[in-house]
Amino acid sequence: MGLDPLEKENQELKRTLRLMISKAEQNESVLNSFFEVELRLLSCGRLSELLDLILVDFKALFRLSSVNLILFDPEHAARSLLNEYVPPATGNTLRFVQSQRLLKSIYPNQGMIVGAPSPSLKAEAFPVADSPVESCALLPLVRHNCLIGSLHLGSCDASRYTEHVRYDYIQHLASVVSVCIENCINQENLHRLSSIDMLTKVHNRRSFEEEIVRELSRASRSAHSLACLFIDLDHFKTVNDTYGHQTGDRVLRTVGLFLNKQLRKTDTVARYGGEEFAILLPNCDKDRALSIAETLRKKLANLIFRDELSRPFRMTTSIGVSLCHPEKNPSVKLDDIAYQLIQAADKAVYSSKDGGRNQVSFMPFPNLEPPQVNTDKG
Repeated sequence: MGLDPLEKENQELKRTLRLMISKAEQNESVLNSFFEVELRLLSCGRLSELLDLILVDFKALFRLSSVNLILFDPEHAARSLLNEYVPPATGNTLRFVQSQRLLKSIYPNQGMIVGAPSPSLKAEAFPVADSPVESCALLPLVRHNCLIGSLHLGSCDASRYTEHVRYDYIQHLASVVSVCIENCINQENLHRLSSIDMLTKVHNRRSFEEEIVRELSRASRSAHSLACLFIDLDHFKTVNDTYGHQTGDRVLRTVGLFLNKQLRKTDTVARYGGEEFAILLPNCDKDRALSIAETLRKKLANLIFRDELSRPFRMTTSIGVSLCHPEKNPSVKLDDIAYQLIQAADKAVYSSKDGGRNQVSFMPFPNLEPPQVNTDKG
């Protein structure tokens, strides 16, 4: 016996209601997911951390086949913050452009693009995709009415992104990404400026004293040594008195640039004060540290400086070297080890000056561990 029309209609209404409830729950889950992602984006303090979230985590969180990002970076403000950053290995996931030509060709109307990409658009947006892209959402990144980049979300599901569905939440996500990229670049550049000596373009004293604690922490965990060099320009006051302070500033700039070029990326160079520079050499033993110091002394002695009238002159340096193994002082605070390491290197500089200048001296790191008390009464 068949259902009467009223009962049949009731069942159809119940089925429709269940579908609507299921869809609402699904939408709520998606919105909650995007809200959590938004909070994670806003909590990123470094550009490298933000890029990992976008290029790596987005792919897993949103079940995408490819995520690519293009950033408009004409002054290398972003690239300068990413010297050690390695983007995902699928190729071209992160690209920098110095003009807006490519971005404007992708977005002739400045709006989001969804659906199946044309072959030419696919080649621009996903040059090397790790899996086929059958549908995509291309999101312009805009700040202050300026196109600063493009975020590309690719899916191997042809029905994932279509022209018949509104994607307001994705557009909102693009706005948040734009703000976060700008904030990270500005904050990191501001922090970097506050840590750089503006005359010599190397680290300043405050930055050096923060860095030495970080390097000591790394050295302690890996049981490696950390060497510290202090370099003092001999008779620098005479340069200022004879040639003028502008020439003195030129000498300091030249020395800072020279030291930066001579050392590894893992080393830290700072202007510690006046005419004194400090260098940190991670994972460097005594013989190697002394060899580096002697090489720097010789090369600095051969540099030719010029005064305002282009008259040439040379300078010599007195260098002090010290070295520590922080793991051998486990009960001593890193701040105290840092202070003693700097003091030892500084004393070594004075030893070089007392010995006649233009030489390298070594000062051993003091034993900071308290003596062991023998409680064995025999």
